Amino acid sequence: MYIEKEYFMKIGIITNLVDIDNFRRYRLSSASSQDWMLATGGNTGNVAFVQGVDSIINAEHVAYVHWGDDPKHINEYYDRLIICCANQVGSHVNLINWYEKLAKIDLPVTFVGLGAQSEHIGKYPEIPEGTIKLLNLSKSLRFDTNKTNIVTRGEFTSEVLGSIGIESSPLGCPSQFISTEPRIGDKCLNHQRAAKELRVLTAAGNPYHVSKVLEQKLVEIVSKYKGDYVLQHPASMVQLAVGEHEYLNNAQRKLLSEAYSFLGNWDDICSWFRSYGVLFADVQNWMMYSKRFSVALGPRYHGIALPVQAGVPGKVIAIDSRTEELAHTTGIPFLRYEDVVGLSCDELVDWCRWDSSIADNYDSTRIKNAGKYVEFLESNGISGSLGLRELSVG
Repeated sequence: MYIEKEYFMKIGIITNLVDIDNFRRYRLSSASSQDWMLATGGNTGNVAFVQGVDSIINAEHVAYVHWGDDPKHINEYYDRLIICCANQVGSHVNLINWYEKLAKIDLPVTFVGLGAQSEHIGKYPEIPEGTIKLLNLSKSLRFDTNKTNIVTRGEFTSEVLGSIGIESSPLGCPSQFISTEPRIGDKCLNHQRAAKELRVLTAAGNPYHVSKVLEQKLVEIVSKYKGDYVLQHPASMVQLAVGEHEYLNNAQRKLLSEAYSFLGNWDDICSWFRSYGVLFADVQNWMMYSKRFSVALGPRYHGIALPVQAGVPGKVIAIDSRTEELAHTTGIPFLRYEDVVGLSCDELVDWCRWDSSIADNYDSTRIKNAGKYVEFLESNGISGSLGLRELSVG
């Protein structure tokens, strides 16, 4: 009996995670900040994205591939490559290295989650020549020459790519499909109603960003609402959480001391981070831990998306085009940073509550995106997972 090749599909996923499985098994409990950043690709939110990609594909064999792997081996062993992308379209990143490596690949390649980096939606970023070469090369790496092989974070990024002649599908992050439940919105409403004690999980932002004044509100909310301060990036905040404050340089210490001066002196700041700074290296523990809280809020998309996947209502505080675009595309409610700074902590927490219209919009958006993801994957010669296909029909 003839069996089609795709039944035996071997897919390689290129990520920026480094030896993450061994990190979780053997090093996590005693890991340094450097270990954390290396294993998670510089941002713990990357584990959510990669888990999302794992969740949407169906193949006999799926393995992580690294940029340094031998192209000859990749061409011989795998049938498809999927690249986990990030906000890499902009003047801040030149993807010439990707171009040079992928030029040696003789396989269909699919790009998932590509985003444009901009101050705000509507302002197109400058794109380096190396990145343009990579995007033009992507056309020759398609499974079907007439079908795009790029999923973007949303309409804005697709518009930016379209301005240079690159087609794409604006479907958002695959982490929205980690849970296969079709009515997560209802689950969030039920969780909200059942909470006897209001506890708030905050997704910490970045004291180096212009939105750093937001961190004071988040810290106050942690203290007032028995919360925790979930860290993703940058490394200096992780250093405080794991007790490596003595390794911070003077410039870092000065900035952090100023940003968190409301906590007290330097020793007070270090003590607070050790008590409330929380890190996760895997999605399931992150989601399970989130269930201890009533709601979640903060400027990190994945820091809100994962609690929502676990059935905990949350809202994103959009500090730039990246977070706003992802939240809008995936149906997670958001408020722009400039509209938040004037709110009190109590007002901000109250704003985070969901109602039926938010829940319905999230569920309908997610089901619609699931259907489009199934179509996109099929057009790239990849079978969508059973969970994704079932979700796509509601």
